[in-house]
Amino acid sequence: MAAPSDFQVLSEKTLHHTADPTLISYCPSMELVALVTTDQQVLIYRLNGQRVYGTTQKAGNLRVASIRWKPNGQLLAIAWSDGSVRLVGAESSKIVHQFSASNEVSDITCMGWATNLTNRSTSSVKQNKISDSWNSILSADGPDGLLDLPRDLSLIDIETSLPKLSVLAAGGTEDVFSSRSSLDALFRAFDPRDNNAIDVMAVGTAQGTIHLSIYDSFVIGSFASPALPESATSRLVLHASHRQYSTHSLLLKTYISGAPLYFVPMDLRFISASSTDSDGKFLSNINETLAEKDNRDIVQALYHSVATGHTFPSVREWLVDELSERGHKRWDKAVTTGLENLRRLVHENMLPALERCSLILSRFSGIAKFQGSNSSLGFTNQQISLIMDTVACLHLISSKILIQVVDELELFTSFSSWLRYEIDRLASDSSASLADDAAEKEASIDHSKVLLYLQTAMTSSPLAVYLGDSPEAFTDTWSHAEHGMPMYDMLDKQLQKQERGLPFIKSLPRVEVLCGLLTQHASTIFSQIAEAEKRNVLFGKAYEVGLAEASAPIHMRITAKSKSVCETHIAYVPEVSKSIVVRIVLTMESGISSLQSISSSSLQLGSGIIKDLKIWDDNEILLLWESNSSTSLLNVSYTSASSDGFIMRYSPHTSKENGPTPIILSDDEVRRQFSRYKLSEQLSFVPEKLEIRERNPGTEEEDSRRVLLLAKDRLHYRVLKFAIPDALSSGTGDEDISMT
Repeated sequence: MAAPSDFQVLSEKTLHHTADPTLISYCPSMELVALVTTDQQVLIYRLNGQRVYGTTQKAGNLRVASIRWKPNGQLLAIAWSDGSVRLVGAESSKIVHQFSASNEVSDITCMGWATNLTNRSTSSVKQNKISDSWNSILSADGPDGLLDLPRDLSLIDIETSLPKLSVLAAGGTEDVFSSRSSLDALFRAFDPRDNNAIDVMAVGTAQGTIHLSIYDSFVIGSFASPALPESATSRLVLHASHRQYSTHSLLLKTYISGAPLYFVPMDLRFISASSTDSDGKFLSNINETLAEKDNRDIVQALYHSVATGHTFPSVREWLVDELSERGHKRWDKAVTTGLENLRRLVHENMLPALERCSLILSRFSGIAKFQGSNSSLGFTNQQISLIMDTVACLHLISSKILIQVVDELELFTSFSSWLRYEIDRLASDSSASLADDAAEKEASIDHSKVLLYLQTAMTSSPLAVYLGDSPEAFTDTWSHAEHGMPMYDMLDKQLQKQERGLPFIKSLPRVEVLCGLLTQHASTIFSQIAEAEKRNVLFGKAYEVGLAEASAPIHMRITAKSKSVCETHIAYVPEVSKSIVVRIVLTMESGISSLQSISSSSLQLGSGIIKDLKIWDDNEILLLWESNSSTSLLNVSYTSASSDGFIMRYSPHTSKENGPTPIILSDDEVRRQFSRYKLSEQLSFVPEKLEIRERNPGTEEEDSRRVLLLAKDRLHYRVLKFAIPDALSSGTGDEDISMT
């Protein structure tokens, strides 16, 4: 074997607190390292050591249970010991979503996040194989050569056609809608390469459940872990998947001391009130005074002043002594700010969001019509039509609110100008120059608008029809909606009655009621979709793998052999100097896997100790091996198609007794055969833990793989890159579409 080559050190970092060696993860698409310290801080660093994200421990004695990058590197999932999972944007450092993996407080034992390709390619006809001949397209081999118009129409990019959402005012430290960067993390630009990919997250809990969700936030549901021969509660300890297969590999273990590991295949066959209260706050005192002295209210008194120019003594005293210039400014600012905020929210947030909903729902409607009533989508066109009707109702109400806010703002501006003029006139003397100024100001006031404001919006805003609390039960509204009857025409008629001053159903125009109906309809459809997909999650039979040493490293990887055959390799350490690789071959048909064979091979690496291991790619295992106070990084080929002269001998697997007969090598043979890369021999840095980033087939780099080594003191880590191309591991591996 050739002399060992050196690594290129890309980064070296010294931490302020010791890191948890089991909670380190390298970003798949960017040069970012996420880790958790022993004081329960989650930190993300660039290669230059700059911290880009940090969060402290949650309330109580909670700890971080697991961290996992999304396969495209855009989000980091942080699982806590109370069963909650937070998704953090890598670019915005904002929490874009949070959910609980269990109905009860339960620790999380494992979290996996994978990307699965759907059965068909991104386009019905590969772009580099498009032919000018229609006949040649129709005669293309395989189903990918045929046009699929409904699918291609459903994958058209409409993001640029959707109204752009504006940010909302911050409502808290974790408000995802309060910044442009966090909004962009939620609604990312469309990438055609993502068309045929589904992101699947599997979270195992200490209660023995497996929580599944797709597309970052859509929950499929929780499943009880498959029964094991010990008939005890099992927990998920490791998860692996491959982009090309809908079958995921699960490694389970019971809580019984000395219990072995079990392999189980999992088949996924689905692949604001301030603006409306301001007037009352400023008018409460004068209303009480007028009621006691003059048997009238402030609206009548001010209407009298506008119409006749005469001001009652009580009103004069209130305007000059109580309200005065300062009070008027506060009043004007409170009402104007409230109405302008409401106008901005409706115009920049509510209406664009409803338009986006309408466009997206139209695509759902098209899918439902095409699939027919017997499909397993989980929703029908009638249900989508009912939601679209509710969205149309909200759109109508929002338009009415916007018109009313603009009108009320205009009327209040005239009223505020008149009120300021009245305060100045009553507080000033009667000199000729001041009288001329007052006459000029009065001439600029539209008194008709002042009177209209007093009549319509002074004490009760017309907006209360849409935003106020409903004084009656929602029986009529709910019963109408529950019977699946459209509400738009009914709402339009009720609004016409309200405008004519006739009795109307007061609960129907309420935004709160309509949003409640929309939530109810959407929740029903989401639950039906989740239930339909849940029926397509199948767990296979459990197969015993073997007994691993306590706290020993375990790793699992799926490799593709053909369209219908895959291999799952499980590498673990039953003893300090020996490693076992179990090879499980599965065949897939119609999304259901079946066992073809189980074999295993064992390798004893001299007298050294295996500190950590990772299945590096489709050919090799990377091991951190310590012997005679010296640590080496070993590359061990685990396939029969090895190019380094070493071949793992597999035999039918048995977990009984001592397992397969090991291949025994001396320390010198281990170094000569497997030590292909030389680590630094500095005594100040002794590696103890290994983390890797696999090759990304979508990058232009000749080798995008990375190796992260955590020192024994757990305060230092290094990021390494291959100094020269790795000739023995330069196989194509996965050639799927990149998610970066």
